[in-house]
Amino acid sequence: MKEFIPRPDTKEKSFHGLLIVGGLAGIIEGSVRYGLTLHTAFPGMLLTLLGAFFGGFTGFFLKDCFRAVRGMKPYRGVNNDGWMMGGFMGTLVGTLFQVAVSPDGTNLIIGSIVGAYIGAACGAMPDEFVTPILGRMEEKASDRP
Repeated sequence: MKEFIPRPDTKEKSFHGLLIVGGLAGIIEGSVRYGLTLHTAFPGMLLTLLGAFFGGFTGFFLKDCFRAVRGMKPYRGVNNDGWMMGGFMGTLVGTLFQVAVSPDGTNLIIGSIVGAYIGAACGAMPDEFVTPILGRMEEKASDRP
């Protein structure tokens, strides 16, 4: 049965983690304001995903600008593992930071959006190095019995 269900790769795990953290931030913030609400999960997920997308776009744009200034050809990401991993970590850290600094637990979605943006922008910079490293880690793990 295992061969019929493929295991998610790092980018898919980071994507799902980003959605989960954004959705939980939306539920918690909505519950703090209005009582228990589940319908605020979707806006939290969507806004966090948009923050990660724009952060990745900004990171790749800046990376291409820096490469063009140095006379190199622009980088065109193929796997985009770096910015998805950065977006997930940024979302998690931004939400936890907002929980720590907010006295009443509000604006969690703002923390997840800003964290996703900054994390994805920073994760896009080393993107061309992340995928080969993950590939070698996968090879090393598959060599073990």
